[in-house]
Amino acid sequence: MKLVILMLAYNEEKRISKTILKIPRQIPGINQVKILVVNDGSTDNTVDIALNAGADKIVSHKMNMGVGAGFMTGIRNAISMDADIVVTVDADGEANLEHLPDLINPIINNQFDVVIGTRFWKGNTSTYKKLNYFGNQIFTKIVSFVAGHKFTDTQTGFRAYSRNAIENISVVNNFTYTQEVLLDLHFKKFRIGETPISFKHREDSRLVRSVLRYSVRSLSIIFSTLVYHRPIMAFGLFGALLSGTGIVSKILTSIPGFISINSTLSSGLILLGAVSFMIGLFANVVFKRQAFSEKDLLERIKRLEKSKE
Repeated sequence: MKLVILMLAYNEEKRISKTILKIPRQIPGINQVKILVVNDGSTDNTVDIALNAGADKIVSHKMNMGVGAGFMTGIRNAISMDADIVVTVDADGEANLEHLPDLINPIINNQFDVVIGTRFWKGNTSTYKKLNYFGNQIFTKIVSFVAGHKFTDTQTGFRAYSRNAIENISVVNNFTYTQEVLLDLHFKKFRIGETPISFKHREDSRLVRSVLRYSVRSLSIIFSTLVYHRPIMAFGLFGALLSGTGIVSKILTSIPGFISINSTLSSGLILLGAVSFMIGLFANVVFKRQAFSEKDLLERIKRLEKSKE
């Protein structure tokens, strides 16, 4: 089996060499270990240092496009490298790479399609700031609720993916991929598991420069992913909120001596709620058709590749 270590890097000249050198080249159950670095528009010596440290392939963006864009560039290149397993590793060396076998063994043994290296197994927060941990757990609970699947760490970048999983990943935003890819693969019925890892927290995260900005963009990503995969649920919940507000308004208005709410407004809310639900039904048909077309295209590509062998 071939393992491709996918490393996303942006101006990591101070850390990337140590991280690459720590990656083991001999792992039980793996015949080849290749290191793929996606240079996301670095303006320092990240590329040269990565090559000197032993990176097997480097793909560069001309400008900084974001973690999500870099992830998809890496996934496409890992597929072209004929990877059986892909492990994403942060170039800053936060994760303890001694856990690599723990991460990939469940995939080798066909237990899971995706394995997350969770930093907070059984509440381990000893090296993490309380505010950062609090924010991480809020988003973890949101993703868990939306997916209907319990996660303990949805922001970690240390993960393993099977060949089948990477061939079906669809990340459409450039900002980040961590929440979107979990929801995307979960809704596509891939098996996702977790394994505990130790780590060294990095204080100067470039992704979370602004907590507010990160929160707003991440919430929009989660919602848009839910809309795509579960449009009836997303539009239905929104419609229920609108219609429910309209119905409650009418009930309160009908009570003598209580607040008076414009009848047109409450009726309009009820109507908008119904329209929202109808949009969800229509979007469900459209997205299912698109998903079928994507699956059919993937099968055609696989058959074409087999015919060339």
